[in-house]
Amino acid sequence: MTETIAGDTVGGAKLIGTADRRFPLDGLGLTLVIVALGVIFTLINPRFASVDNFLNILTQASTYIIVAMGMTFVIAKAGIDLSVGSMLALVTCVFFGFIDDGMAWGLALVIMFALGALLGAFNGILVAFLAVPALIATLGTMVAYRGLALLHSSGKLYYGLPLEIVWLGQGHIFGIPVPVVIAAVFVAFSWWLFNRTPFGVHCRAVGGNREAARLSGIRVSRIEVLVYTFSGICVTIGGLIWMARIDGTQATFGTAMEIHVIAATIIGGTSLFGGRGTIYGTLAGAILLTMLNNALVIAGVEFFWQLVAIGVIVVIAVTVNNIRENRITWLETLRVRRNQARNRSVARGSIA
Repeated sequence: MTETIAGDTVGGAKLIGTADRRFPLDGLGLTLVIVALGVIFTLINPRFASVDNFLNILTQASTYIIVAMGMTFVIAKAGIDLSVGSMLALVTCVFFGFIDDGMAWGLALVIMFALGALLGAFNGILVAFLAVPALIATLGTMVAYRGLALLHSSGKLYYGLPLEIVWLGQGHIFGIPVPVVIAAVFVAFSWWLFNRTPFGVHCRAVGGNREAARLSGIRVSRIEVLVYTFSGICVTIGGLIWMARIDGTQATFGTAMEIHVIAATIIGGTSLFGGRGTIYGTLAGAILLTMLNNALVIAGVEFFWQLVAIGVIVVIAVTVNNIRENRITWLETLRVRRNQARNRSVARGSIA
């Protein structure tokens, strides 16, 4: 069952949006693709199906899954955030800088999260209050945040985290990697936030029809700032897991992360034009891309071909999304003409 709230049309009426309550159906096709690819990769290389490799895939995907949760809110709001990779580099470099200066890791962690929320909120302010298009605003901050990370670190490679932080990336709970546990809990929280709270409803409403949302009493600018702030927090959590996994960071980390995260979100079924999103689909999309990268690595395929594969998948996903939403004019025209021809044929048969 689907809960409609903006952006869809039923009986000619414009609605406010589409929630995630039909996620078993929306994610079924992607889930089947994951299973099918898993079988194919296993036939090619039996090592792919090992439990260790499966947990490794989920561990590698954990950062992307968490960051993609925030991206789902942003895109469902009809926005985009190209700065996530640069933001991740900046917050992790700042955290390491404080640790190197002797600050207690707990206080450094609080500052790291505050900085991530602030950076995300700044993106939201540019979009909401200065009317800068999201693409341009986050493109600018993508470059600026990366520059700040480089200035702060002076090209230094940070390493050597407190053991309490390292555990978040390398520890296990009942045999399950801690990053996987954190990602699972955060996905559950994101699903609740997106589908069961006014914030999630308003996010989709703004993405489906901004003016209708404003007229219905939703504080659109406030929602936009909060959405980008949430995205910044997601980036911070993802960055924390990433640097804990490798026990280090540097200013170039997170490069091209935005492509991976946006791809996972779009592949999962969130509308690039806003108003509709699916947390489960984003989760499946992130796992699919990570699984593909993992299989290519096992097969010995060069990293550059992995980038090519992700790029092709993004284009295909957006094209499928456009077809599903009837945004390709010539295809829609063919469909209308086919229906008209069918109706004329039925009319002639009735007269005869």
